[in-house]
Amino acid sequence: MNPIIQTIKDQKIVPLFYNESFEASKSTVKALYNGGIRVIEYTNRGSQALENFIRLKEILSTEFPGLLLGIGTVKNTNEMDDYANAKADFIITPVISRKLIKHSIKKNVLLIPGCFTPSDVNLAFQSGLNLVKIFPADALGKKYIKSIQPVFQGMNFMPTGGVNADVEDINEWFRGGAIAVGLGSSLVISDLTEEQLTEKVRNLLQQLNKN
Repeated sequence: MNPIIQTIKDQKIVPLFYNESFEASKSTVKALYNGGIRVIEYTNRGSQALENFIRLKEILSTEFPGLLLGIGTVKNTNEMDDYANAKADFIITPVISRKLIKHSIKKNVLLIPGCFTPSDVNLAFQSGLNLVKIFPADALGKKYIKSIQPVFQGMNFMPTGGVNADVEDINEWFRGGAIAVGLGSSLVISDLTEEQLTEKVRNLLQQLNKN
């Protein structure tokens, strides 16, 4: 298994967030990191996304050693170029296409595409990809992955979108065949202080690792 995918599987959750402010983004990364997170998805959802991402990557090795920082909400090859050049550890897309897959291979960057239908998953599977994001997961439900999993032996699934930062909810997704879940606003709550977010993440990881 790809080492980044293995790290995602071991971590069980992938926090994802965006903030226009670099300092706020850095504070969130610090809080997540101090809580035990080593894989984060920064999302390409605003005008400062690329600049903030570049600046975060510049400080990772000194301030957050061992952290894998990927980018999400990449929708086209131009955006993929920008973030591949910024040394994204992985790229997550909300959709899948042959063009995006071919371009990710050209740029030598791990692609985790968003899939909704079995045809989407099959395109990833036939292209040799090993992990897909099921998105939006809440529209499909917790039984969806298990129902298609037998057809795609060896494929790994990460539901994202509507997953709650709650141990029981996350474990239901695991029982349904997920190897990890993406957690956005249910985990990275805007009114939490840095210390509160760190504690929230630390407690969640500890509870998940009891199972």
